[in-house]
Amino acid sequence: MMVQTTSVEEQIVLLTAAVGNLLKHVQAHDDRLNKLDNKFQSTSSSNEFKEQDFSVECNTNKGIPVSTNGFIGIKHVKNTVNEAIARTYETRVQTFKSYMKPYTRKIEQLRMPENYQPSKFQQFNGHGNPRQYIAHFVETCNNAGTDGDL
Repeated sequence: MMVQTTSVEEQIVLLTAAVGNLLKHVQAHDDRLNKLDNKFQSTSSSNEFKEQDFSVECNTNKGIPVSTNGFIGIKHVKNTVNEAIARTYETRVQTFKSYMKPYTRKIEQLRMPENYQPSKFQQFNGHGNPRQYIAHFVETCNNAGTDGDL
C-alpha cells in the first residue's frame, strides 16, 4: 500500500479546485430554482385558480367532491384533516380517562428494595379496598414518607 504525500501548497490547490466546483454546482442549482420560480409565478398569475370556477362532481366511489379537472377542493381537504385530528384526539382522551390509578404519582415513584416481592400488590384486581393494598406496599417497602397520600 502506497501513501501519497502532498505538500501544503498542493493541498491548497486541490481544495481551491474543489471549492470552485462546489460554487459552480450551487450556482447551477440556484439558476434552476430561479427558472422554476419564474415559471411558477407566470403560471399562477395567468391561471388564477378559484374554487368557484370549477364545476364540482361527486366521485361515486367515495363521495369526495372533485372538479372536472380532477382537483379536490381546499375546504374539503382541510375538513378531512381536521376531522382526522379530532378523531385521533378524542380516542386518546378517552383512553386516558378510562383508567385511573387508585394512588398518587408519588406512590408510583417509590423505589422498591432489591429483595421486595410484590405478591399482594400485583394481585389488586379492582375489587376491595385499594388503600389496603397500597398500605401493604408502603409497609413492605418500609417507606413512611408518603405525606398523607394514602
